[in-house]
Amino acid sequence: MSRSADPASASLSRPWERPVPVALFSIGTLTLVGWAILFFEAIRRGGGADAFLEALCTPAAVLEAPSLAGALAALGVSIAMWIAMSVAMMLPTASALLVGYAEKAEAARAAGRPAVSPMVVGAGYLAVWVALSILVALLQTGVSIGFAAAELPERLAGVLGGAALGAAGLYQFTAFKLSCLVAVGAPFRARPEGWLASPRAVFRLGVEQGVRCVGCCWAMMAVLVLLGAMNLVWMAVFSAIMAAEKLVATPRAAQIVGAGLLAAGLALSVEAIGLAPIAAYLAR
Repeated sequence: MSRSADPASASLSRPWERPVPVALFSIGTLTLVGWAILFFEAIRRGGGADAFLEALCTPAAVLEAPSLAGALAALGVSIAMWIAMSVAMMLPTASALLVGYAEKAEAARAAGRPAVSPMVVGAGYLAVWVALSILVALLQTGVSIGFAAAELPERLAGVLGGAALGAAGLYQFTAFKLSCLVAVGAPFRARPEGWLASPRAVFRLGVEQGVRCVGCCWAMMAVLVLLGAMNLVWMAVFSAIMAAEKLVATPRAAQIVGAGLLAAGLALSVEAIGLAPIAAYLAR
């Protein structure tokens, strides 16, 4: 049989049926869709940097809603914005996973062995982030309601924010955090025989990597829930930090981010308390 008559070879000759082009197209398309949703919401709010940041999460709209239906609609928008942000910010960080899997699948198909589409592993990865986005949106709304009800003094809120940053910074140095980050950079270790042909095994790989990614950054996500309720700029900053850290995926990167978080937490706490009270206390 000639090579051109080989079904596997014929399939690989069509870009839309080859795993690597499918993976790259999916990453690019879904990322653009995520950013497009955020920008559309920003334009709807009047444009500008402030509107874009507000589009990432809108807990205040839930509090200001005149009715239960309005509050639920605002919560739905908040959840949608978190999902869009997760897709836009986190899917590109999974490019090594998706393209790496696609290369393995393409090699298997070229050798005449079956392999599941890379969209399956992407679906598993995104399933984790969609679930987390829903949870975070609900938690941030609850935090916003809690802050509104408690009416914390601005100084105390600043100190709590600094403490949260410091705690997230310390987490960056833990063995669990570093092990998750290393695992993210090596997704194909110890896979069972024939796993490329099993949709369940491939989907499970995506879920496992999604969970490991959450293990890498849950502490920073928790800080987002706290600080995002007070200052939405923090959301954009932490999203960029998490994306960059996963792209590098080394212990040194985690430690650099941890040192930065500790410094930022200290600075925020000092700013909230003020230098004069601190100097007076030290002078006693």
